[in-house]
Amino acid sequence: LDKELMTESSLFNPLADIKVKVQSSFMVSLGVTERAEFHSKAHPGTFPHSSPRPFGTLQARNKAMFIQNLASISSSSELRSTALFGHLGGRLVVPNTGVSLLIPHGAIPEESSWEIYLAITQRESSLEPEGPEVLLGPEVSCGPPELAVSTPCALSIPHCAHADPQHWSIHLKRRTQQGKWEEVMSVEEETTSCYCLLDPYACHILLNSFGTYALIGEPISDCAVRQLKVAVFGCLSCNSLDYNLRVYCVDNTPCAFQEVVSDERLQGGQLLEEPKLLHFKGNTCSLQISVLDVPPFLWRIKPFTACQEVPFSRVWRGSPRPLLGAFSLERFSPATTQLCCTVCVRQLQGHEQLLHVQTSVLE
Repeated sequence: LDKELMTESSLFNPLADIKVKVQSSFMVSLGVTERAEFHSKAHPGTFPHSSPRPFGTLQARNKAMFIQNLASISSSSELRSTALFGHLGGRLVVPNTGVSLLIPHGAIPEESSWEIYLAITQRESSLEPEGPEVLLGPEVSCGPPELAVSTPCALSIPHCAHADPQHWSIHLKRRTQQGKWEEVMSVEEETTSCYCLLDPYACHILLNSFGTYALIGEPISDCAVRQLKVAVFGCLSCNSLDYNLRVYCVDNTPCAFQEVVSDERLQGGQLLEEPKLLHFKGNTCSLQISVLDVPPFLWRIKPFTACQEVPFSRVWRGSPRPLLGAFSLERFSPATTQLCCTVCVRQLQGHEQLLHVQTSVLE
């Protein structure tokens, strides 16, 4: 980079001047460490993972620590952070969700302080995609919306698309004061009112005005890929001989997984294996969930259905209830306390993932 790093103030010069500069320096600026990061007034329980990247292979001790950390996840329907900012600016973060707002130096008038919030709407978004469109990440609000900054702020929103421009057309939408959604821009186009930079896991947006934003994707080929996180939870049923397995596929964004964990916590469910990444294609093929390698003479599947199929549309368009498969396993004797099996999640004519379950059913 020229001299060898662009200053943050030069990044946030008027939008018409930043088209070329931003491409090489935008990601550097989002990682600025000199500015204070504000986490105050945030819900303390958030997904214990620092970025929305897919999970790698964890060693056994790290896996145990990962599962223990799930106890801290918030059950709130809205994740929200609020803090006071002055002329120096700073960064507001919803912890461990991949959502942040960078407020540059000079965006707020001197000798002024503004209370700014950043919120993620969990559960069902108010945005209803049209036709083949799908929602690719959380609905994010920053505000108050009536505040006007003198230089653009940078909003980062995680997404779940394998963002190949040959297969996806991705758009940024904003909710109006009347509650309707309008398109702001396509992330591939240039505009003087907004600027987007899409990386593999998030979209970074330069904004002149606060409000509520969401990313929409329209597949333009059958090879468009929605990246999903597959997870399996388990718990004993009221009948102590039965053990329930529940399989989920959610968007590969940290905040989507939080919702599942908070729901499972209410049901007494345990995460049985680290989640894995599934590349789900827009080829209209359904998803199959199977339970394999159940130990004979110790366990049996009730009601003798080891494979369940989920329609393509339910997986592709996302669902407010992301539970995709539920299985009940019966042990023949109370003396059997260990369960070992494999959960296979596969798209027909597509990708598959295996989750190896090995757990003590009495824990």
